Amino acid sequence: MTPRSLFNLIAAKARDDSAVIIALIVRGLAVVAGFAVTYLIGNSLGPEATGQFALVAQTAVFLSIVGLFGLDVSAVRHFSKSKATGMGIAIGSLAKLVGASFGFILLIAAAMWLGGNTVWGWLFGGVVPADFLLVLCVMLIGRAGAALFGAILRSQHAFTLGQIVPALVVPLVTAIALATGIVDTVRGALWATAAGGLLALTLGAVATFSRAGTDGNAIRVGMRPIFASSLPLWGVGVVQNIAAWYGLAVAAQMLGAADAGLYRAAIQIAAVLQIASMAIFSVYSAKISTAFHAQDRQAAGSFAARSMRLSALLAVPAGAVLIVGGKFILSQIGPEFAAAYPILVVLVIGQVVFACTGPCGMVLAMSGNEKTNLLISISTTALLLVVAPIAAHFAGLMGVAVAMASILPLRNFIAFIMVYRLEGIHVWSGRAKPLPTDEPA
Repeated sequence: MTPRSLFNLIAAKARDDSAVIIALIVRGLAVVAGFAVTYLIGNSLGPEATGQFALVAQTAVFLSIVGLFGLDVSAVRHFSKSKATGMGIAIGSLAKLVGASFGFILLIAAAMWLGGNTVWGWLFGGVVPADFLLVLCVMLIGRAGAALFGAILRSQHAFTLGQIVPALVVPLVTAIALATGIVDTVRGALWATAAGGLLALTLGAVATFSRAGTDGNAIRVGMRPIFASSLPLWGVGVVQNIAAWYGLAVAAQMLGAADAGLYRAAIQIAAVLQIASMAIFSVYSAKISTAFHAQDRQAAGSFAARSMRLSALLAVPAGAVLIVGGKFILSQIGPEFAAAYPILVVLVIGQVVFACTGPCGMVLAMSGNEKTNLLISISTTALLLVVAPIAAHFAGLMGVAVAMASILPLRNFIAFIMVYRLEGIHVWSGRAKPLPTDEPA
């Protein structure tokens, strides 16, 4: 192969994966911004402040997933049909989805506000001041809106904006506010995060509705099929994301805010590995859904395998770098944060294994097997909910880390088996075997 032909091959591959490359850049910037927030809070205010900020911020993210009821993920599944047909989404369909989503979110926020100290005590005990409730409610609305509009944009293959809106805007605004001295307390950092969420929501709304199809060139998606898919997908989203919140909550409630801060620092550094898996999977979820809408299981399998290989290719060397240099990175936040290094190693290993086992759960969800994916997620998360506190009691932060690092790979291995049984798709190779329903009668 000549140098010119090699260059042309590389250029062609880069064009094919341009959406993934851009997504990786955006997710990378988001992780850097998130780590900057952790560094700025930890370096100036210490582990306890880091733990308090992390608990409130992660609770807002988790409650936004609860409040959306899976409508954001369902939008990716059903609105991707427009790309298969070459038409846009009717503005009426968009308005109904957005209205229903914000109705649920506002109900959650109202319930929290009316619950007051009772709800706050259940969530945080005495670890976080109760007068942070208002900022948590505002953060919840912004996070949910950003997640919803980001998902709709990705369903329309607007992958760059679909990554920027939910992933980058919020940590970037918070990091800038801390770095410039506009805010210098935990309370101020949380309000900066809330402002970033509202900004992301606004950007996402404008970008989404500006892409709506006209009456003559638009598809209409009813709310009934969206809700039919959203409930199983909602369950999956809740149980998959409860781990991040639950780990912090267990650490804070059983070990204290300072230990939660150490755990948060380790999570933020290990999150570098999520740049690959989250960016790649978020791009390929829409492509896989479009392939299933076109009744092309082979294309769906090829997309799944390609996303897994790209994720592994990036995660393995990045994981090695983090293990080698993790203690030095932690110590730059503050000397007390170096104690989180063993936690970081465990979390990194868990993330690498997850990246190398592929987007099996995503394939189940995008192929219409949401209920199976939900059952897998519920069963493995139920195991986590039982094991994590026990592990924390006997092994402290290390026990929490081991429990958290084990659940995602276990879930992926089970989902891999179910994808092959139900759809005949071997996620790791990309091959799709014929199913009985494919054969002529």
